[in-house]
Parts: sequence; C-alpha cells; structure tokens
Amino acid sequence: MTLSSKQSLFLRILPWLIIAFGIILRLDQYLFNRSLWLDEAFFVNNIVDRTFFELFIPPLEYSSHIIPPGLLVMAKLMITLFGNSDLILRLFPLVCGIISLVLFYQVAKIYISAQAVPLALFFFAISDRLIYYSSEFKQYSNDVMIVLILLILANYLRTSPLTLTKLLLLTIVGSLVLWFSYPAVFILATIGIYLLVVHFSTKTWKPVINLTMVYAIWLLNFSVLYLLIISVEAPTNQWLQQFWTLENAFMPFPLSIHGIHWLAESFFKMFKYPVGFNQAGLAGILFILGSVVLFTKNRLTLFLLCLPLLLALGVSFFHQYPFSGRLLLFLTPALYLLVAEGLTKIRIDLPAHYPNWVGTLTPIVLLAFLSGHSFIKVLKNWNTPRVAQETKPLFQYVQQHRQNTDTLYLYHWAEPAFRYYANFYNFNYEDCHLINPIPTDQEYLKEVDYFRQKLGLTPVEVNKTQCVLGVSEVFARSQADLEKLRGKGRVWFLFSHLGDPERNLFLNYLDTLGVRLEENLQPGASVYLYQLTK
Repeated sequence: MTLSSKQSLFLRILPWLIIAFGIILRLDQYLFNRSLWLDEAFFVNNIVDRTFFELFIPPLEYSSHIIPPGLLVMAKLMITLFGNSDLILRLFPLVCGIISLVLFYQVAKIYISAQAVPLALFFFAISDRLIYYSSEFKQYSNDVMIVLILLILANYLRTSPLTLTKLLLLTIVGSLVLWFSYPAVFILATIGIYLLVVHFSTKTWKPVINLTMVYAIWLLNFSVLYLLIISVEAPTNQWLQQFWTLENAFMPFPLSIHGIHWLAESFFKMFKYPVGFNQAGLAGILFILGSVVLFTKNRLTLFLLCLPLLLALGVSFFHQYPFSGRLLLFLTPALYLLVAEGLTKIRIDLPAHYPNWVGTLTPIVLLAFLSGHSFIKVLKNWNTPRVAQETKPLFQYVQQHRQNTDTLYLYHWAEPAFRYYANFYNFNYEDCHLINPIPTDQEYLKEVDYFRQKLGLTPVEVNKTQCVLGVSEVFARSQADLEKLRGKGRVWFLFSHLGDPERNLFLNYLDTLGVRLEENLQPGASVYLYQLTK
C-alpha cells in the first residue's frame, strides 16, 4: 500500500474513530450513574406520579412545563417498559447524544468543506456540554439531535423537486419535532423561509402554494402547543423571568450603546458556554472567518446555519426565549461547523503566503488554544465523571446509620430529590411534614413552594414527625425550623443545591444548639448528624 493510499484510508476512517471516541466519552459519563440533581428531580417526579395523558395537563408539579411534553412521554415510556431507575430515565438523552454524533458527521459533509469536516467533528465529539447533557434528564441533547435531523432534511428538500412524498415528510417531521423541542421552531422557521426564497428566486409558484399549506399545519401544531402548554400561566413564571433577567439573558434595544455592548458580550460568551472553546475571542473570530468563506461559496448554506441564531436573538428581545448558556446548546452544531471552516481557511491559505512551517504550525497552535483545554478535561473526566449534586450516597448513609428515634431534616431544595429517591432507600415521603408555615412575604414563588401550596401541606407539631421539610431556601427564614428542633435529640440535616456561605450559616447556628456527631460530604450535597440538646 502506497503512502498516498494509506493517507486516503486514514482520512476515511478518521471521522469514525472520532465518532467512536465521542460515543465512549458519552457512555462513560452515562454509566457513572450520578445522582439526579434538582432540575432533573423536578421533572422526574412528574413522570413517576402521572399517567401519559396527565403529562399534557399543565401546570405540572414544581411548574415543570418548560420541558417539552414529547420528552416527558418518552421518559414515561422508558420507565413503563424497562422499570424506574436513573439510567432508564436518562436513556433517551443518551441515545440522542450518540445518534447526534453520526448525524453531525453527515451534516458536516453536506454544509462545509471536506478538509473542515474532521475538525468540526472533533469539536463536537469532545464538547463538555454535549457529553454532560447526554447523561442528564433534560431536553438539551434532544434539541441538538432534532436540529441535525432538520438540517439533513433541509438538504434533502433542496436537492430535487418537491414531490408529494417530500411535502408529506416535511409536514410530519415539522409537526412532530415541535412537541419534542421548543428551539425547533427557530430551525423550522429558517427552513420555511429558505425554501420560499429558493422557489421565489426561480419563480416556481406551485411549490410555494404547497409549502404554504405545510407551514399552515406547522403553525396549527405550534398554536395548539403554545395555547395548551407553553403559554399557560404558572405561579412560578415571574420567578423564571426574574432568574433569566438577572442572568442578563434578554437582548436590550440593539441600537443603543447598552444593546451593542450586550450583543458583543453575548456573542463571544456563547463560544465559552455552551460551545466550550477555551479561547472565546479566537473562536468568535474564526466563526466570522468561516461565515465569510461560506458567504463566498454558498450564501444559502450560511443562511441556514446562521438565521436560527438571529431568530433566537430577536425572540429574546421580547423576553420569550433566554439567549444564554444551556438554552443555546441547539446552536452548537452550526457554530462548530463555521469555526472549523474558518480554521481550515487559515490552514489552506497560509502556505501560499508564508513559509511552510508557518502554514503547518499556525493551525496546530490555534487548534491547541481552541480545544486543548477541552481535550485535557474530557480525559480527566474519564476517571472523575461530571457530577452535580450527589444525594444518593447521602440517603444510603443515613439509611445505614440512623436510629429509629432519629429525625431527618430536609433542606428546602433537597426535597425533590428525596421525594424521588425515598422508596429506593426505605424512606417514605408521605411521612415528611412542614413544622412552620410557608413564608408569604416572598417576592417570587419558586418551584418547591409552588408544589407545597398546590399540595396544601399544613405544618404539624415538631413531636409529630420524624421527617421535617425545610420551610425555606434562606437561612433567615429557616431559623424558625431550627428553633423548633431545640432539644429534639439526634437530627440529620441533609443539604443540596446550597452554596458554602449559606450552608455555613446553618451549621454555625446548629453548632450553638448541639453537638455535631457525624458528617458526610459529597459534591453539591452533604449531611450532618447533630445531637440537639439546648
């Protein structure tokens, strides 16, 4: 076999080696089987306790309507068929993550130059966020898969005349994905405009009429989804709006000085998170260069890849979709494609103007700056997979060490995870009670308080329960609970989703009420046994 034939064989198998590496990384994270963290517990409790039909009746417990109903149905189907466990609940996101690797390879071959494909695929395979969300019961891995399916569909539709079969496929797929992915509306709008532009430019009017009928069916589906689920006013909506406002996730007026600064900051910030490049400024420049390259080669392709980003920006101006962090994960395929195209442009053009060593070394250095940190991180996470709030070891520890007369105190944000895991560790959530009324002076109603009010929980006397539900996430309001537990004897205090400063307020106060006997510290969660005598 000649050197050139060996190189050709290597280039053919390289993408599949990268895909295999990406699959291994996702399986490693998934099989670690970390504990469900707060947001996952919100959603899971709805699935376990509701029928398939009830999943479509908002508002859900903990006001969990922000997750698409199709994903809830898939999770319900998984646990109905295979039993209830963390791995089963996360099975569909894992499948989405693995399928996305193969789909992204196909998308890259379609939309960018052949030399840029391995680079883009490498970025995608080692993406920390894509790996993590392939093992989390949230919608983000599913969002990415649907974006890739729609980009492949868009290419299929543009390569030949719109037959009845294609129109039916477009109608069915477009209607279905709306129920599985809210950001899919940005991609569908882009495809819809793209196809109309193509046929308007060629003055073929019959397909325009047919497409209008397809879009009307899409709009009908979205209207039903919006009116029945998305737009339903939940008591926690004000809090969610406030949360994203504090995150600076809504675009201000773009022509103002503040708006221009926000746009520039948000543009580069998204390359850090969720895209995952260590050098966000360099990634942003390469993205712009890649966009220029596609503008000169195929403007319609650039339109398909970039319009969803612009639509998401526009919707964020009206406070309908936050332009921030994990909610932008659906944009990562397009961003990886264009950054890879920009880096490839440098690799190809430099040797023509500079010595060969400059042309060879510069792209390697740029790639190291872009992804060296991410690559080292995924290797490190092989032995220490990503975790959020490890509550399962704590529940097991309490189960093994508690005495019959011990009391368990669940911090406010620990309740959803405990509610889900209780039966796995011989606890009974129904035995847990408030010992103080829910504060009524809060500016915003948050998820746990909303669920408690909906359930109609009423406080009981402290001597009538051995499982206390923490009344508030804030120490100042929780102090009333701690006061009532004076002299209670052995009490386990379980915390999760709590920063060190706030937790220390609890612990310092508890140290004045009794003696700390035991503790078990886990990432994002902890439990302490106190002998309360004062």
